This record gives sequence, C-alpha cells and structure tokens, in this order.
Amino acid sequence: MPCVCDLTPDRVLGELAAIAFAAPGEDGTLPVKVADKLRALEMLYRHLGMGDGQTAEGVVIVDES
Repeated sequence: MPCVCDLTPDRVLGELAAIAFAAPGEDGTLPVKVADKLRALEMLYRHLGMGDGQTAEGVVIVDES
C-alpha cells in the first residue's frame, strides 16, 4: 500500500486516467464498473477545465455495445 507521502497530483490523475480508460471489468486485479469509469471521466473533465458538464441538451450517453 502506498504511503500518504507518495500521494501527488500527478499520481492521482494517473489513477483516475487508468480507471477512466480501462475496459469495464478488466483493470488488472480489480473489476472496473461503468459507473466508476463515468465518475473518473467526469473528474478528469472538470480538472482539465473542459466545462462544468452542463449544456442546454443535457448529457447524452451512447451505449455502443
């Protein structure tokens, strides 16, 4: 387990990116749920200043499976 002293903004962003871009259910030893991916993507989106997520149309989720 990492020490608290190992926590850096870059490490946290790296972990969020790993969750956001992992295939659902295939993140090494831990399964990744679609809800986890959506939350991680939302957090990265906001961190990168890409908007507040609010549009006149709302959010559109497309299921391509």
